[in-house]
Amino acid sequence: MFFVVKYLAFLSGCLSCFILHSHWAVPLVPAAAATGLIGSVIPFPKRFAGHPNAAVYAGSFAGMCSAELISGYWQLAVIAFIGTTLYALTMNLFTGFGGKLGSVAFVSVALFMLVQGGIG
Repeated sequence: MFFVVKYLAFLSGCLSCFILHSHWAVPLVPAAAATGLIGSVIPFPKRFAGHPNAAVYAGSFAGMCSAELISGYWQLAVIAFIGTTLYALTMNLFTGFGGKLGSVAFVSVALFMLVQGGIG
């Protein structure tokens, strides 16, 4: 259940930011900031300990990828799956260090593009 909630949160952050900047022409930074702000105030049950809120925020970073690289929403769903998996595997690593959510987002997009053959 934890993974599913985290995946849906990551995916919603990713889709929200991507749609804001690719379809509504909102600049990337305000799109990610708005997504992260809204995602931080969504109430989730206490048993999730704020992890879904962090996943929305990380997803907003992943959603900042270029619309020229993403040709369909299914690709964002795969990126969100990779990002959720990375987050779940590393959530107890680097506690107290900054940049973890952005790093998870970057690596998830980079891995997807490498596997797809879109980088290089």
